[in-house]
Amino acid sequence: MALVADNSGIGSLHVHNEKEPTHAIAATPGMQSIAIKSGVLAVLSHFYGLSKECPYAFLEEFCRYCDIQPVPARSTSEDYRLKAIPFVLKGDAGVWLSRLPEGSIRTWAEFRMIFLDRFFPASKTSALKREITEARQEYDEPLGQYWDRFQGLLQACPNHKMEEKEIYFVFYSGLTVDSKNDLNLAAQGDFSKTAFSQAKYILERLIEAKRSYETSRGQWKRNC
Repeated sequence: MALVADNSGIGSLHVHNEKEPTHAIAATPGMQSIAIKSGVLAVLSHFYGLSKECPYAFLEEFCRYCDIQPVPARSTSEDYRLKAIPFVLKGDAGVWLSRLPEGSIRTWAEFRMIFLDRFFPASKTSALKREITEARQEYDEPLGQYWDRFQGLLQACPNHKMEEKEIYFVFYSGLTVDSKNDLNLAAQGDFSKTAFSQAKYILERLIEAKRSYETSRGQWKRNC
């Protein structure tokens, strides 16, 4: 077998690759006619892929802003999102996107799915859902404050997939004995056996009443 002569110098092994960077997001006809203005990029929040960042909140804000931008004829808001998203992914998130196969993302739904799989994996969902189901009211924590904290846990895990009735049951289960007694008194019986629609109404009214009382009490103390 004849050897092919290689007349390139030894230093050629370290010559930089002339290949242009690839793009994971396949360019659609609608994307090609869209120009992302610098003013828009200055307003859009960046996502770095840090553990403290919430991918769901980032996507919600990103889509809300992109969807109010004017687009050319035959282009859509989805085209605009796909054109803009590479500019706002920085750090680890930007590296992640750059390493995806060329043209592997063709729709916004596809991007959203793999983005959340990467930055909000099932393990994180399980951990956050455990925080929800194991939440407990502190003995000196006002009912309204615990409700707000519980709502924060739900918002931190948008894909908890818990039905409304289950959410209220978990919240009730984590209440202190005193708070449960207050609910039993408001329900004129066993609150846990009250019809859900009525139980929801009673709980919300009690939270509102407790907030009003705590606010008035705080103002009275400041005036003394």
